[in-house]
Amino acid sequence: MDTPAFPFSRELTMYLDDFTTRMRRGQVTESKNIAIETVNLMRHVISISRWDNVEQLTMLIKAVGRKLIKALPRELLIVNVLCRLLRIVAEESESVEFVEDSWSARRTRESASPRGAETPAMGVGTGAPGALMRTLTEQVSGRLDVETMTLLGFKKNILNEINVYISELDNIEDDIAKNALEYIHSNEIILTCGRSLTVEKFLLKAAGKRKFHVIVTECAPTYEGHEQAKALASSPNIEVVVIPDSAVFAIMSRVNKVILGTRAVMANGGLIAVSGTHMVAAAAHHHSTQVVVCAGPYKHSPWFPFNDDRFNALVSPDAVLPYREGDLVNNVDVISPRYDYVPPELVDIFVDSMGGHLPSYLYRLLQENYGDAKDLAWNIYDS
Repeated sequence: MDTPAFPFSRELTMYLDDFTTRMRRGQVTESKNIAIETVNLMRHVISISRWDNVEQLTMLIKAVGRKLIKALPRELLIVNVLCRLLRIVAEESESVEFVEDSWSARRTRESASPRGAETPAMGVGTGAPGALMRTLTEQVSGRLDVETMTLLGFKKNILNEINVYISELDNIEDDIAKNALEYIHSNEIILTCGRSLTVEKFLLKAAGKRKFHVIVTECAPTYEGHEQAKALASSPNIEVVVIPDSAVFAIMSRVNKVILGTRAVMANGGLIAVSGTHMVAAAAHHHSTQVVVCAGPYKHSPWFPFNDDRFNALVSPDAVLPYREGDLVNNVDVISPRYDYVPPELVDIFVDSMGGHLPSYLYRLLQENYGDAKDLAWNIYDS
């Protein structure tokens, strides 16, 4: 069912346009930063917009979601954040309904009490006017107090929960890194692919107490692996080696464990990760090497990958085939995808702030994080 359009103010439209412009220009690229920017935007939207009940607030979030997804159709993190906010609204609205139900029950109880029967002539006497006026006054004042408390208190609770969510996102890498010692042991050989801040902190946390080796694929043509290797080399307990992508299969027989980062985790347990990750995971699967994926709950997407290219993006092929090779460029088509889709059967375990989970348990994590709001993701996209 399509959601009715929610009227946007000029100020709100300006904020949304500024957000989408910065995203399109690539001014915000890190996954966590995109999630935090989206939450901050929604917090501001909820603060400045006028809404009078839960239904209008839900309509507002979905309307903003449709506008953002229309502008950024491949950015899965935005949908994840919106579903989480809808879950927060649904949880907080339960307490609001409880307050309203309590007042309704009290009003029914007071209306049924025989205050007018204090005098014999159908409440007409010395005590009836005072009792009747007292009852009406209590009901009217009680209703005003409940409505004011409900609306303002509900909005305050929503903003407080959003602040808690932002704090959770700020500390997500450190929370995941607390589980590092359970998966990394001394003198192990770890292989990772590309640049991931979550994997970097995960490995550095384990290096605080254990010595091990890390092999980093260079992840051409962006060569993000060199940056990852440089960051890991800051620890004296990690011996880092950078290898070309073509050497992954040959060296996999020596690797004890593969630890990967990801851009998003699909509802079926598949990954949308940096280009080259699928090759690493496939080689690990062939050699029966465990594949561990470090990903925070904000990367769990309620969408299924019915079309692998739907969530991918193409970048300039100049790094693969320079334009100065004029004769060759005119005769070939070069496709340079930014991400790979890794099917769930190539992943052994997910590690987040709560510990390790099997891919088959992902549906439970989606239910805990999003509840029924995950079903609205498709409506937001299709409407």
